[in-house]
Amino acid sequence: MGDDALIEAVRRRYVEVNGKHAMTGADDAYVREHFVEATPEAMALMLDDRLPLPSYVLSDGTPMVPADHGRLAEVAGGLDALHGWFLAFWPDDPETGEAEWGHYLSGQYVCLEEVSPVRIRQKAARVAEASAAVEILRRDPHDEIGRGMIGEAVDGVLAVPGLDALLLPMTAYDRLRLGGPTVRETWVDAPRREFLTLVAPVWPLRTERLLLRPFQAGDEVAMAEAWADESYASLLLTGTQNPAEVAEMVRRRSDPADGMFVGLVAEHDGEVVGDTILVLQGTGLTEGEIGWTVMPRHAGRGYATEAARAVLRMAFEHYGLRRVVANLDARNDRSAALCERLGMRREVHRLGDFWSKGRWTDSYEYALHRDEWRAQQS
Repeated sequence: MGDDALIEAVRRRYVEVNGKHAMTGADDAYVREHFVEATPEAMALMLDDRLPLPSYVLSDGTPMVPADHGRLAEVAGGLDALHGWFLAFWPDDPETGEAEWGHYLSGQYVCLEEVSPVRIRQKAARVAEASAAVEILRRDPHDEIGRGMIGEAVDGVLAVPGLDALLLPMTAYDRLRLGGPTVRETWVDAPRREFLTLVAPVWPLRTERLLLRPFQAGDEVAMAEAWADESYASLLLTGTQNPAEVAEMVRRRSDPADGMFVGLVAEHDGEVVGDTILVLQGTGLTEGEIGWTVMPRHAGRGYATEAARAVLRMAFEHYGLRRVVANLDARNDRSAALCERLGMRREVHRLGDFWSKGRWTDSYEYALHRDEWRAQQS
């Protein structure tokens, strides 16, 4: 069979499986970026059901396959061993294994960055996890198990890749041939938009004496004197800063970006007395790190404690976090005492773990869980 006849035979088989749908110019460009042209040898094996059909056929009729299209056969020890090797990944469920083998041969695993039994199983597990998480979170958006599940399913955790890493973007053509939104749209984009997109509280926050608000232009004037003081900066992450550097810090902290860094200025009677931050992090955005500073001439008046209590309330009630930590230089006795006034526990004392200003320093990690915080409020 000549190449043209071979391509036409493959194209007909492809249309039988996928239906006849138009490929747009954008679809063609996407496919050329992520896939390669099928060789005549590969196409002959497709027609014998020994290698998967093309992932796509371009608008000009060119069959396109993943760059590693034949790699699984090599890993399995040859084409004759591929089927048995593939099914071995479903030892307790051969019916599912056979079904997945059929999907694999159809070439329709175009959603995967890497087409392999391991990735197919991981994708199925993460989709099931995402589906269960969505059901839980629609009843309670702050449910910590649901948040953990959606975080693992979408973004992954250590040694467990999430769908965001497993899936390709896919195309408008895929929506036609698969009859609806793509896997990424359904199980990455939609859950991220609904459950992992942060909404800021209504500002400002008010306490008995303080007003807490986002950073804004002009705050650098009130903060410049403190940041020029070596004793003030000595136990912070950075050294002293000149007025231009302080202005740039304020500019950056004024930008809400993705909402995961919440920087707040503390005012008393209209005067800036300090600032506090909350960095949202962890699986499913269920954890946060809190920090604070007080301008030296306002120290000793309890402003940091008052501001931190308000930020903890925001963390647990508004953002629904399950755990908040504070990391500090072990020499910072005042912050350690503040953590303990807040009811935080010292969970870790790391010895010589942190390089700061020319020396290795010890560090503490304090933590407070949502249940502990709730107990404090009763």
